[in-house]
Amino acid sequence: MIMKPSAIFYASFILFIITTGTASATQVVVKDATGKKVLNNVPYHIGPVTAANGGGFKLAKTMNNKSICPFNVVQDPSAANLGDTFTFTLNYKRPKYLHTDGVVGIDSGYPKTGPCQKSTFWTIPDAEAKAPDNLVTTGGGFEEDITCFQLVEHPKPTNPKVHSYMIQHCPSFCGSGPQTCFNVSIYVDKGVRRLASRGTPFEFVFYKVPK
Repeated sequence: MIMKPSAIFYASFILFIITTGTASATQVVVKDATGKKVLNNVPYHIGPVTAANGGGFKLAKTMNNKSICPFNVVQDPSAANLGDTFTFTLNYKRPKYLHTDGVVGIDSGYPKTGPCQKSTFWTIPDAEAKAPDNLVTTGGGFEEDITCFQLVEHPKPTNPKVHSYMIQHCPSFCGSGPQTCFNVSIYVDKGVRRLASRGTPFEFVFYKVPK
């Protein structure tokens, strides 16, 4: 089978960002599904570009029919549901708007008081491990190596007219070691679509919280 040049480029791009963590040399202001700039440190819904790919992302309080704490991050199966809100925060110089290629913390938005106060920032305990250790859960502190992410423009958007992105987990950006990032992808576990490190990056868009 002969791959088209575009397919070769895309495959090379995916391999490149896994090994180096550098997808773009310039920072680009992030925009939501309607084309408006995404505010830094403000709650938004995130979900797939098209309804055919399910609903938005939310916190899951159970795994394999057992209660868990801290909570995991999963995708709602219904396209009618926007899911929970998450707050993306760039701490460096606290810009007004989010931009790509910068260390970002993702707050779960869960109340810091209640039955599971540990559900704080998105966390990947071990990005190089297999599930469940490489699943996106919550519980870390801001700008720790396990909560260190960055936003990257998706290299092959489903809809060129819609601004879509991917998330990378970059523990070394908040710690030490080789400058390596891991794509955050969809991991299907017994019918539940969870987020995990490594694999083909999932494409998503920002949705403003309805008033």
